[in-house]
Amino acid sequence: MPLKLRRGTNADRVGITPAEGEPIYTTDTKKLYVGDGTTAGGTEIGGGGTLTVNTQDFTASGTWTKPANAIWVEVTMCGAGQAGSAGSTVSAGNGGSAGRVGNKTFLASALGSTVSVTCGASQSFGVVSSAANSSFGTHLYAGGPGSGPNDELGGSSPEAGAISSSSNYLFLFGQGGGGDMNFYIGRHGSAFQGGGGGAGGDLTGFGQSAGFAGGKAATNQSDGIKVAEGGGGAGGASGATGVAGTAGGFDSITGFGNGAGGGGEGTAGAGGAGGAAVRGGGGGGGGMGTTAGGAGGAGGAGFVRVRTLCFG
Repeated sequence: MPLKLRRGTNADRVGITPAEGEPIYTTDTKKLYVGDGTTAGGTEIGGGGTLTVNTQDFTASGTWTKPANAIWVEVTMCGAGQAGSAGSTVSAGNGGSAGRVGNKTFLASALGSTVSVTCGASQSFGVVSSAANSSFGTHLYAGGPGSGPNDELGGSSPEAGAISSSSNYLFLFGQGGGGDMNFYIGRHGSAFQGGGGGAGGDLTGFGQSAGFAGGKAATNQSDGIKVAEGGGGAGGASGATGVAGTAGGFDSITGFGNGAGGGGEGTAGAGGAGGAAVRGGGGGGGGMGTTAGGAGGAGGAGFVRVRTLCFG
C-alpha cells in the first residue's frame, strides 16, 4: 500500500503551518514541502528558488515594509531641492540647488519588519535647513542643498557607511545655474547635478535672453560633474511675454530629479516663470521682464528608493 502524505493545492498549503518533519504534497504544482513547526506552508524540498528584486519608490514620507524572503536591502535617496529665485524688471533669477544624495546596502536581517521613511520638504531659494533631509529610519539620511563643503546637513557620516555626494566640493550636490550675471557654476547658466537653470535676462554683450536648461539628475559619483550639465528641463524662450521654463522630470535609472528650466525674458511684458522640479531637483529661475519678473519654480521634495533582493 502506498504511503499517504498530507496533500492539497498550493493555496491550501500556505494556509497552514505543518508540524516539524511533517511532509506536504501539492497536487497542482507537484511539489513536496516539509514543516519545521513555524514556517507557514513548510519549506520546499529540492526547490532551487528564484532571485527577485522588490523596488519601492517614495516621493512622499511613509513606511517601508520588508518583503518576504529578503536578503539584501539597498537604499538610495536625495534630500529636497531649492526653489529658483524670482526675476525682476532689472535682473533675472537664479536656479535653485538640488538636494544631496546618499546610499547604503544593509543585510535584511539587520532591519526591522518596517522602517519609517521621510522625504525632505522643498526649500525656498537660499534656505538651508534640516527640514530638507530625507531619511530611512535612523540608518541613513541625505541633506538638502548645502551652504558649503562638509556642512552638517550634508548626509550620514562615512563612519555610518553612507556615500554622500558632497565629496568636499560645493558643486557636486547640484548648484543652480546663474541668471543674467552668470556667476553661478555652470556653462552659460546651465546647472549641474540636478540644479535648476538660470533665467533669461539682459546679458549685454552675450546675446542671451532665453532661459537656461536645468541640470541632469544628481549621482553620488565624484566624477559626475563630467556628464551632468544640461539634460534637465528646457529654458523658456524670450518674447513680448517671457515663456515659462519646462518642469524638471526625473532620471529613469537613478530615480533622482532633473533641474527645471529657467524662464525666458519678457521684452515687452512679464518674464517667464521658472519650471518646477521633482525628486530633489532644483527649481528654475524666474525671467526678467519689463513690467514684472517671473516667479521662481519650486524645488523638488526629497526622494527615497528601497530595493530588496529576495530569494524564494
